[in-house]
Amino acid sequence: MQRLFVGIELPVSIRQTLVAMRVDYPSARWHPAEALHLTLSFIGQVDQQTGANMAAALVDLPATELMLTIRGAGFFGSEQKPAVLWAGVEPSSPLLQLQQEVEQRLLPLGLVADTRPYRPHITLARVKQGGDALRCFLSRNADLALPPFSVPHVCLYVSHGGSAGVHYEVIERFNLVKR
Repeated sequence: MQRLFVGIELPVSIRQTLVAMRVDYPSARWHPAEALHLTLSFIGQVDQQTGANMAAALVDLPATELMLTIRGAGFFGSEQKPAVLWAGVEPSSPLLQLQQEVEQRLLPLGLVADTRPYRPHITLARVKQGGDALRCFLSRNADLALPPFSVPHVCLYVSHGGSAGVHYEVIERFNLVKR
């Protein structure tokens, strides 16, 4: 079994800027730069054959010119008990259409669609406490606005867990086909 998800790789310069957003946050488990990405669809645990079928379904994804803009920072959870710190991604029509296309292609192959609305974001850290550290992170990054960047492909990732934390590996890249 393998734990899969579909996402978008970020340019090195964007990842470096996002890493620089870190603040002194005692309970934070910051994601390393190489793990930063934008998830389009979390697949979960599947066997090798299902994974191969899902990869085949992602060939020739249509896209208009897809540009991503990272803007704003926030958290999921409550102020007292946040769970995730994130950088926001503007939800453009091309991005939302791509996310829907990925889901529609994977649903017949066993994807269980998330019932929550899609909120594009880049997970920066997992946290367990709010307080001053959360306020510091939010105030320091309130005006986050990075230059737009183009997205040439999407990736199928496998997630490897371990004592050193989670590691994400790109299994395959799928070029976006201009139509």
